[in-house]
Amino acid sequence: MNVTNFSRVEAQAIARHNEAPKQSLPLRRGHFGRVRMTRDDLNKYVATAKSQLDEALNKAREDREVGNVDYRSWKQLGSHAGFKRFTKTGDNSRDLHYRLQGTVRASLNDLMGIMYADSTAQVVERREILYNDSLDAQTLCVLKERSAENMQEHVSIRWQAINLSNNSPIYQRDMCFIEYTGVATDIDGIPVGFCIKQSIERKECVSLKESHGLSRLDFTEIMLLRPTQNASHTDITLDGVVRHPENLPGWLVSSFLGSVATCLSKLPIVVQERLLARLPMISDWQFVPPSSRKNCHVCSSKFNLLSKKANCRSCGEVACKSCIVTRTVGETTKFCTKCILMVSTQAESIVPPSEFGSASFITSSSSDRSRSRRDSETSVSTTSSMLGRSGALVVPRMRVDMKLLEDAKASRNNCSMSSTASETSFDSSNSYCMDHRSSDAPRYGSLDEEVVETLDTTQMLRSARGMPPTLVGQNGRPVPTVEAVEDSIAHQRYLLKEMLSQAKTYQQQSRS
Repeated sequence: MNVTNFSRVEAQAIARHNEAPKQSLPLRRGHFGRVRMTRDDLNKYVATAKSQLDEALNKAREDREVGNVDYRSWKQLGSHAGFKRFTKTGDNSRDLHYRLQGTVRASLNDLMGIMYADSTAQVVERREILYNDSLDAQTLCVLKERSAENMQEHVSIRWQAINLSNNSPIYQRDMCFIEYTGVATDIDGIPVGFCIKQSIERKECVSLKESHGLSRLDFTEIMLLRPTQNASHTDITLDGVVRHPENLPGWLVSSFLGSVATCLSKLPIVVQERLLARLPMISDWQFVPPSSRKNCHVCSSKFNLLSKKANCRSCGEVACKSCIVTRTVGETTKFCTKCILMVSTQAESIVPPSEFGSASFITSSSSDRSRSRRDSETSVSTTSSMLGRSGALVVPRMRVDMKLLEDAKASRNNCSMSSTASETSFDSSNSYCMDHRSSDAPRYGSLDEEVVETLDTTQMLRSARGMPPTLVGQNGRPVPTVEAVEDSIAHQRYLLKEMLSQAKTYQQQSRS
């Protein structure tokens, strides 16, 4: 690569001698003006983004089949924060290719809540979370907004300014690109989250080289997020290429990839902080007085005169120093490990639905890469819901949530069942009523936005004792009794055992 390889000291010296930029960031709102484009331009941009997605999914599948053998010829920079780093020079000896690959302990559900950004403020926040180098950003034009059918699909044209090195301003760059974010289904029927960025040239997005000293990057970057067999873990792959880079020395590339790897490894903490933000926070006057507790609320260790004690912001209980964790929820806040474990357990208990999703959040799927969604919605067999095409075992987990009504007499007879396997059909006699959420609330990335299904058990009979009189809820529908729901839960457990047995038999036959 024919570029000048500056050291850190030389870069700082050049920055001191160069004339300071005439203007500073952030830019005023509407600096670039309104973007005007024809219908042909819009279709061209969307088609380009989707073709990039298809190529990325096909390339990822080939890499899995051959064990990433193509990257053995790349320069390995070593692992950092659990992510492998690779770089290479393009065939033209000018382009710079880079790659990051690793696994984080977070579900695709929660990660897509971080990846989706439809406003400028969210774009800046996401860049800080994923790269920690954001200077400014603006959304120039939205080509496709999310809808009730595609909750995560978003296509837009954006401008962003970044600082590749905190040591010197000469490595500040800006980008004008089209961004395509969403969830697609690969050839194995697995949902894959993606964020594709492709540089474009627009006359409205003028160069800021003279006014702000920002050199424009010509790049392509694709991030894929694919859940592992463990639904609470996700494989993250970041592939990018910078065409004709200017003054990007080797140490800067290594430092940049290391910084990104560190940020990606902290995504579980970001997810955890967002979950903690939904917990009720109490005031200081509601804390349990430390003098009233002789033992730690979490580990039950006995306090002495020198013990450091702290109150949990959520439950208010007193815990020792070892059982207190500091998280940023608006501000630096202390939580006990019991509350941390509670939100983490709730997040892990929510797994993707059978066949890894529904049409509500699958935003893109080619006919040659996945089966028809219409067929999968009308009829989902027990075996196909348990095993994907890749043979990965998907076990639906069930959680019973008791909700009391205002009427005291009807409170004990009302029970709602929320299922994380929304597309799995356990029995044809059980009818489900979907609680469709508003399109304003995204279904990804939150615990309180999961799809709720109410089980209608009015047709089920209890042989041991007679059924009590049928109650009618406020919506005019019959309210299932506790006994009927208990029968349904027992029946579901029996079916789960049968499904697990069939899955084991299927795996044994496949191995043989």
